[in-house]
Amino acid sequence: MQDFRPYTTIKEPCEVLQVIKKSKFYGRLFPVETPEQAQEIIDACKKKYWDATHNCSAYVIGKMGELSRCSDDGEPQGTAGVPMLEALKKSGLTNVLAISTRYFGGILLGAGGLVRAYTGSVAEAVRQAHKIRYQPMDSYRIQIPFRLWGKVESQLLSKGFLIRGVEYTDTVSVLLYTEPGEGERLQTLLAEVSAGMVYPVFLQQEYVVLDV
Repeated sequence: MQDFRPYTTIKEPCEVLQVIKKSKFYGRLFPVETPEQAQEIIDACKKKYWDATHNCSAYVIGKMGELSRCSDDGEPQGTAGVPMLEALKKSGLTNVLAISTRYFGGILLGAGGLVRAYTGSVAEAVRQAHKIRYQPMDSYRIQIPFRLWGKVESQLLSKGFLIRGVEYTDTVSVLLYTEPGEGERLQTLLAEVSAGMVYPVFLQQEYVVLDV
């Protein structure tokens, strides 16, 4: 049985640039689902940005963020990977890989400066990333006579139900989603607005992707 837990991640890769005392820090985020996938992206970045001074990384994977790892990639221990990982954990995101590519600008930042730079690199990327939430919801199919559709649609939307598909044939066939356990409330609403003519048919519980 699938373990349905809500979690928040990013929709697509994101990149930001910060210049700190002439050093360039490219903060990049990638959606990932396994440590192996994360490692492939890390290896590809190191190959692509071979001329960079460092390609530091951190990832959090799993619906509860149970898998994590980080790398300083040659920076002083604890000044890059760990701060990046803490920034990811603080964001509440999971299934996400952060890589901060540094091009040294000739001015030493010191341990504290490096921590702030790498933390800021990830935090800014998180701020700009397109975040999405995987929300467990129950799906239902309802069949509605045309003359009732306008009234039913208005009531469904006003009560917070999520309509994700409408097909017009001899009736109106609607795919909609509710929070788990809301089936009885849906059934009561439909019975009231249709005088008992419309009832929901439960399909399954599944993830629905929502913008954050």
